[in-house]
Amino acid sequence: MVDRVYELDPQGKIFVSKTLLENPPQAVAVLPFRSRIGEGRVEGSEELFHFLSRKDPSQPESIGERMRRAFFGQFAQLEFDHVKISRIDRTLQREGLDTWEKMKSLPPQRWGELLKADAVIFGEVTHFDYYYAFLYSQLAVGLSLEMKDTKTGEVLWRAHDARRDHTVRIVYDPIALAVGLFQVGFSMRPINMMRAMDEICRELVGTIPPPQSSD
Repeated sequence: MVDRVYELDPQGKIFVSKTLLENPPQAVAVLPFRSRIGEGRVEGSEELFHFLSRKDPSQPESIGERMRRAFFGQFAQLEFDHVKISRIDRTLQREGLDTWEKMKSLPPQRWGELLKADAVIFGEVTHFDYYYAFLYSQLAVGLSLEMKDTKTGEVLWRAHDARRDHTVRIVYDPIALAVGLFQVGFSMRPINMMRAMDEICRELVGTIPPPQSSD
């Protein structure tokens, strides 16, 4: 409950293996993220996001792909050799790996052969929520991530967290009410949700020990 209100640093949901610290992988591939936001209570959030973004509803970019690219942008700052997303996607298309189930069922060693990577990162979008109640709004973004060694199949790193951006206003007169309603509604802009996406990606990448320089 405290974390929901004050957005504590990620803790208690992070696993880092001894192998990642002592013998980190050189090349890492970030695979397509699976979105779970259509399951249950948040199924309308993606549609609302695309509506507010004024995106073409017939060709929307999936939330999973947006989150993947936001994560890759932060992860690319670490001193790993990063497999290009375009190369990963071409390989997946060629091999017919077009669903989450097919990707998860592929042995880690096969990922190493296909992508020439020492490790792969799987990701799931667990939260992508718009909440609105009169003078209160909340934007919530959550990720579940896992890095696997493609030689041994060992889990090198695992993280799970959700970040929430709250806006609440207390009013005492009609003018303040009008201003408060405007501010709460304005907080639900797509740019704020995109900032929340970048924030959680930056925080979770910060829990990955950077590889030690060989110089």
